[in-house]
Amino acid sequence: MIGAICSAGQDGGEGGGVVTSSLTGASKWNVSFGYRYQNSFRHFRGDHEETDRLAEETQVENNLNLFDFGLSYQINPRWSVSVSAPFMDVTRISHRNDTVTNSTGIGDMSIGAKFWLFRPPSENHQNIQFGFSLKLPTGNPNVTAAVAPNTINVDQSIQQGDSGTGLSLDYMAYKSIRRFTVFSAGVYLFNAKNSYAPKGWVRNGPPTPGIGYQGFSQPGTVFSVPDQYLWQTGMGYAVPKLVGLAFTGTARMEGVPARDLVGREDGFRRPGYGVSIAPGIMFSRSQNTWSVSTPIAVHRDRTRSVPDVRNNSHGDAAFADWMMLIGYSRSF
Repeated sequence: MIGAICSAGQDGGEGGGVVTSSLTGASKWNVSFGYRYQNSFRHFRGDHEETDRLAEETQVENNLNLFDFGLSYQINPRWSVSVSAPFMDVTRISHRNDTVTNSTGIGDMSIGAKFWLFRPPSENHQNIQFGFSLKLPTGNPNVTAAVAPNTINVDQSIQQGDSGTGLSLDYMAYKSIRRFTVFSAGVYLFNAKNSYAPKGWVRNGPPTPGIGYQGFSQPGTVFSVPDQYLWQTGMGYAVPKLVGLAFTGTARMEGVPARDLVGREDGFRRPGYGVSIAPGIMFSRSQNTWSVSTPIAVHRDRTRSVPDVRNNSHGDAAFADWMMLIGYSRSF
């Protein structure tokens, strides 16, 4: 899709000397690097912002640095296989009691395959790609931190993994018209596993129905293993006379549903979603491609979880105002 956006309007259409590997299969291997930064500190209960949390300095803040490393192999012009490994470093600050916890390590890896509906490069400058991946539980779901006088499991939001093996389905579609390219992409992660209890958790008394045990760091020591999703659509514009340079505008929605499509959803989770608008820029030259975008939040909603409904409650969650996404790939 990046190749189609950057080469829109150039002689030869898809892969017309701007980026050859992604559209013509001239190169077999592709290495990629992605970086995501966000600082989640603004609390929402439903779509209502709890502004008093910032005023009273009682907010909880997650400062995330997420790195993603990928390797793919082009079997033929239509089919490719890939593997990806995320690495995260995130710090969680509770301003209410000045508690700081950290989680650093490899997250859940995935391995999968993708195929183009039409053999690229397509003569009508449009195509659809479908993919499926297996998410492996390689991330540690039992990260702990020393918070005097105890050693606790860190919050669910900064655990490196969710302990579940999942299946993700994704798609990507684009249509180039002169210098413009309209595109859409989405992915849904199915996590069939219901929940898990972190190792070493101290269980104080009987479990709370629908939630789990009361522990040191938060109610709900039985963590849910939730589905996740991401959807985005937008338009790219190839800049005249600057071969390989394109500007993009994207609408983006990502979140965690309250109910999974497969399996149960007992245990503690913070469902919700965020909608953002992302200006961006892409540049391709030979076998190298760079991209930068900055999604800016326009709507955030912390929906009710299944335990929330059972207990007639409504928890909150922290969201970011914006994030930074940086990508680089090279084909060879």
